Amino acid sequence: MTQIDSSSSSSSSSSESDGDSDSDSESEASDTNFKPTNLPSKDFGKFANSTIWNMMKNMGYKPGEGLGKHGEGRIEPIQVTHRRAGEGISFSGSETPAASTPPRTKKAPAPKAPKMPAYRKTEYKLLEEIEHRTDATMKEIFVDMTSSAEAESLSELLAKKLSQTDKEKLIIDTRLGLDLAFNRLEELNRERLAVEAQKAAVEAEIVALTQSSEQRSIRLAGLREIDEAISEIRTVSQSIHIDSTEAALGNMNKLYEACTRLRDIANSVEAKCKYSVWNELQLERAVSESFYQHFLRAFRLWSPDETPDLINTLVSPLSACIEMRPEISTADEMTPFESLLNAAVIPRLKLYIGTEWALSSDTLAQVLNQLPPAVVACVSSDIEAVLQRNVDVVKPRVVMEKYHRELGTDTEWSALEPLRFDHSVVPWMPFIYNSTELLTSVRRKLCTMLDCWSISSESNDAVMALVTPWMELLPKKDQRKLASKIFERLDAMLDAEFNISTQQQRIWPFNLLLKWHGVLANDAWLALTSKHVFGKFLSHLRLWLESPDADYAEIAEWYWQWRQLFPAAIFAMPDIQNIFRQALVCMAYALDRL
Repeated sequence: MTQIDSSSSSSSSSSESDGDSDSDSESEASDTNFKPTNLPSKDFGKFANSTIWNMMKNMGYKPGEGLGKHGEGRIEPIQVTHRRAGEGISFSGSETPAASTPPRTKKAPAPKAPKMPAYRKTEYKLLEEIEHRTDATMKEIFVDMTSSAEAESLSELLAKKLSQTDKEKLIIDTRLGLDLAFNRLEELNRERLAVEAQKAAVEAEIVALTQSSEQRSIRLAGLREIDEAISEIRTVSQSIHIDSTEAALGNMNKLYEACTRLRDIANSVEAKCKYSVWNELQLERAVSESFYQHFLRAFRLWSPDETPDLINTLVSPLSACIEMRPEISTADEMTPFESLLNAAVIPRLKLYIGTEWALSSDTLAQVLNQLPPAVVACVSSDIEAVLQRNVDVVKPRVVMEKYHRELGTDTEWSALEPLRFDHSVVPWMPFIYNSTELLTSVRRKLCTMLDCWSISSESNDAVMALVTPWMELLPKKDQRKLASKIFERLDAMLDAEFNISTQQQRIWPFNLLLKWHGVLANDAWLALTSKHVFGKFLSHLRLWLESPDADYAEIAEWYWQWRQLFPAAIFAMPDIQNIFRQALVCMAYALDRL
């Protein structure tokens, strides 16, 4: 009933505002909608719209009472006064109306677009609004939508003879209620899961704190034991005095035992607490520091030639307590024990390499094999410097002159010993980490030696022994230069010494070329063979076949003998077989001409 009152007042106010904007249209509207309003308040329903009157009665209105739920509204209807065209809102009737103005021509209304069918928008309401609007039966349905009894009551309610509008409204409200109920169930389920997860997290935290407390107690007890073991190591270390290298091992036995106990305690704590005590507390550094002064004293008195295995003797008892990495590292990346060896052993070793080392002795190799690569790298440059000096003092021309004088005697091989770099340099290559300059010097000495070589069948084996090991050790650039020098020397020898003859064939240059097959690359060796052997071989064969007194049986025998000179591995090469196939084609062509 309150809605009706407000709508009436709103319609009145809207009519007044419309009159201000367009007086002509308002006048016409007021003429058509005007109704007498001076009727008694109790009888005005007789003259009102019957539809409105019925709606008011259905809503509980009684004639003579005020509007509203409790009758507190107005009783009299809103008075409406008729206002003619041209009169203002405050016109009292005394003014003379203005002269009539010609009527305005109204524009033809624009054609209206066809109206679309009205779309009924679904109104969603809260569960409280639905419960407020429904009767007692509907309220019972929304108490709990999960039990079978309420589902039956809902079915019974739907089976009643309700209007189509009420049924649709009931279905919409029921669906909305179900959606809200299920959403609430999901929220409750999520809240329950969150509470359970929080409870599990609290329990896990309690267990973790309990375990952490236990592990902390075990760790503290282990740390006390470790502290006592370190104190024992320091006490034992202070009581040791080394007078000689031979007495070093016997005097340090107690210290080895104390370090072993420290490692056992650390292993026990690591097994219980599940973390690396040895690395976290840097216990290897403590062990290395306890041996520092003793190692310095022992290796200062050390003679590598007399006791080359001293390093293994002193280090092997500490194998469980120290770490020596297999890869090369810089001084900043060394382990504590590698730093100890670097400080104690390397100074004495550098002095030995520079003043006492003999290249023919294997003492240094035995010592270096006992050291980790990181420590060996510290003396690599010293070894290279000594080898470089030994290579530089060799005079290849002098050596080759002496070799040629003693060729054919028992001392010919010893004359080449200064050039046997494979004996003096190759054994030390694993200990040299930057050998580019040294290898270049070796290659230059070998090239000078080849320039001085008087090639012969007697000297070939010795020169091959000097060159062959370096064809794999040298860098690629130096390999190509050395191979080019060998190719040049063999090319000159074949030009001067080798020729094809059917009477007195000199075969040693060809045999010498065969020996160099494994040293030179296949392409280089085939180039020499094609130029000096196969070219002359095919030319001589064609001339022989074209001579009038050619003996084909002798030619076939000569062909077969040349084929047998090639070893099976070399003859299997496609280029070699192609040459002999060409020879057979020439022989077959000559026979066809007969």
